[in-house]
Formats: sequence, C-alpha cells, structure tokens
Amino acid sequence: MNKRYIFGVALALLMVSQSAVADQGDLTMGAKAGTLGAGAELTLGLSEDFAMRGGLNYLKFDFNVTLSEIDYTMEPDFKNLSVLLDYHPFSGTFRLTGGLYLTDNKVNLDGTVRRDLIPPQYGQYAHLSNLVHLNGSVDFNTVAPYAGLGWNSGHGESGWGVSCDLGVLFQGSATVSDLNVVTDVNYGEYQREVNEFLDEQKKEIQDELDKYEIYPVASIMLNYTF
Repeated sequence: MNKRYIFGVALALLMVSQSAVADQGDLTMGAKAGTLGAGAELTLGLSEDFAMRGGLNYLKFDFNVTLSEIDYTMEPDFKNLSVLLDYHPFSGTFRLTGGLYLTDNKVNLDGTVRRDLIPPQYGQYAHLSNLVHLNGSVDFNTVAPYAGLGWNSGHGESGWGVSCDLGVLFQGSATVSDLNVVTDVNYGEYQREVNEFLDEQKKEIQDELDKYEIYPVASIMLNYTF
C-alpha cells in the first residue's frame, strides 16, 4: 500500500476521532520542534490520568560520510505521523508515553569517488571522477513503536503551556532499496564487477545507517489548551 495513502487515511481517522469526542475532555493544540523536525500535535484529555495525542513531524537535512573510498552526501528525509497514549501518574504534570509512529523515513544518497584516493598512475583521469555517481535510497520500517516520558506545564488547565518529550523510536534496520551507478560511460563489459561493488556498498551503507534503527526522540512544544 502506498505510504502517502496510509498517511492520509490515518490522519483523517485521527482528526475525525478527535472532533467526535472533543467534548469528553480537554483539547490541546501545539507546535513542536525536536529531533524529528518541526511538527504539530493535537492532544485529547480522556481523563485526569490519560490522554491521547496525534501529530505530524517533518525533518530534512544532509551530512557527508566516506565509505570505501566513496564520498557520500546523505540526506535524511523523515515524515512521521504519531498516535500516542499518555499516562499521568497521580494526575500530575509528568507523563509516561507509548504508541506508534507511521513513518515515511528514508535517506537519499549521492556518492562520488574520492580524488585523493585515486592511484597516482591514474591521476590524469582524476578530474573525471565527478562524471560517475552512486545514487540510491535507504528505507526503514513503515510502522515504528515508540516509548518515552515527558512533562507538560499546567496539566488539565486551560491556556498556554509548554511540554517536552524524551523517548526512542524503534524504526528497524536500514534497508538499501535502490543503489545505481549513474554515468554516461558505457561499462557493460564490467557489469559483473560493478554489481559486486554495489553489493559491497549496500552492506557498508546499511551498517553505517543502522545507528538510526533506534532513533532518539527529543522535542519541546508550545501549546494551548481549550
């Protein structure tokens, strides 16, 4: 099923459920920022101790890394929809949180051969290294469990407030879904060697990005409770 379709259906169901039961508890809206990027969130107070939250987050940045003589620019592009349940012990401001994220998290990558690692006898061809690129993408699980804790000022009170969250997102191992050599040079007679090289690179890329398997989540939010 198309991930955009999943996001659309889940968000629609969330909004309908929030509006349908809004009169059963406090409704809070907020804008947030953190390790999952910028986002927005709705919170519905179910009781003095429990609340349900739903939100959207978006994050995009890039970083550089060298793997086996290939310089990569990696660009994480994270889109997340969260459905979370908060428990406030003793109806206080501290909370424990569990739930799920529906994710469309990927890392786009572009690699070129490092010029300074080209053998001296081929130095005259070093300027051609930019003509060959490795392009691809890395995906993670679509459904990711979340566990964490947090705090929000003025729990159960109307008006402006601030909240924060600390937790972990279990989004699974990185999977290289696509990796290709992009060049105008005809390398057909070396196809086997190229395929072996790509297989080696896939493994190194996955090993490098497996640090995202358990993704740390930290955020701060400005909100308003009606």
